[in-house]
Amino acid sequence: MRYFIDTEFNGTGGQLLSIALVREDGAHFYEVLHAHELIVPWVKEHVAPHFGQEPIARLQVVKKMQKFLRKDAGPHVFIADWPEDLVHFNAMLLRDHGKRNDPFRYACLLLNLAGFDTALASRTPHNALEDARALAAYVEGALAGEHEDMDEADLALVRRACPEE
Repeated sequence: MRYFIDTEFNGTGGQLLSIALVREDGAHFYEVLHAHELIVPWVKEHVAPHFGQEPIARLQVVKKMQKFLRKDAGPHVFIADWPEDLVHFNAMLLRDHGKRNDPFRYACLLLNLAGFDTALASRTPHNALEDARALAAYVEGALAGEHEDMDEADLALVRRACPEE
């Protein structure tokens, strides 16, 4: 099953503030996390107003994400168009004392997507859920042949990771 990831974070290298996963069938997960550092001005102006829900503790987000991911037996393939999205997602799979949460076997794909602009494609730019939905619609549309502007190397990568059954 393909999952499209988007996150919002407090500037480059900053704390994760929200995370969204949109499954290829449209099911989704979205949560906002409590900020534990001063929010940088750009994020405060352009991201925080679009959260759309109250923040919760990181541990609650991890538990809710695990519940969402367990609805699918796998294999899980997580797709992003920005490296920090995958960094933050993978960090959410770690827990205390060097343990890891499931899924225990999965693939992460970082696509180049030169023809895709999240801010232009998203209904609400800088909202992780809407950005992940836009990414999913773009990639799924390309896989279905609805448009031909996605780079063939990116398409091939997705097809190899997620062969049709």
